[in-house]
Amino acid sequence: MRGKLVEQDPHDEPASVLLEKIKAEKRKMIKEKKIKKSKPLPPITDDEKPFDIPDSWEWVRLGDIGAITSGGTPKTSEKSYWINGTIPWITPAVMAKCKDQMIFNSESVKRINNLGLEKSSAHLIPKNSLVVSSRAPIGYVNIVPFEYTTNQGCKSVSLYKDISEEFIYFALKNSVSDMNNRASGTTFKEISGTKFSQTIIPLPPLKEQTKISQKIRVLATIIHNF
Repeated sequence: MRGKLVEQDPHDEPASVLLEKIKAEKRKMIKEKKIKKSKPLPPITDDEKPFDIPDSWEWVRLGDIGAITSGGTPKTSEKSYWINGTIPWITPAVMAKCKDQMIFNSESVKRINNLGLEKSSAHLIPKNSLVVSSRAPIGYVNIVPFEYTTNQGCKSVSLYKDISEEFIYFALKNSVSDMNNRASGTTFKEISGTKFSQTIIPLPPLKEQTKISQKIRVLATIIHNF
């Protein structure tokens, strides 16, 4: 993630331009009432930056490049919320069964129905969003290729525009220790939605995001087969 896996192409559009496009897309979505306007995130200080990155990259907070969604649980004793359910309801326990996979794929996931969605604090999250377990434990990460909901033990990131889900997947995996350090709790540690949205990641130009993701997958295969 330090810009050393692949060579930089000086002809690539820098991440600063990409961020301006993301801001424009976010303003459009707010105007169309697709997302709610959120409080501005604090500027990234030099002390927060763990390493140097290429000039064409930018440090960003997670909440600046995607909508952050928390989960909820329909009342489990109310069978009418679960009967004939078709909407996947993801929990950290289910994520544990595919924790080593990039793409979420578990047959044991429970499903809620539209009434359960309506009568709880769960939200329908767009397909190709990233789900992250935010407690018990912190740090399972998957890309979900379909619409879904989660319980309170998960946070989701729905990227705004022109960002590789695969790259953010690897960036989040790389940020697990940081998230644990910023978490709080006595019975178990949990990272709040606010602190989760403040997670910083290095953002390369779009083409370089794809190149890095491809390189990591190749290296992971080599390591796995070693």
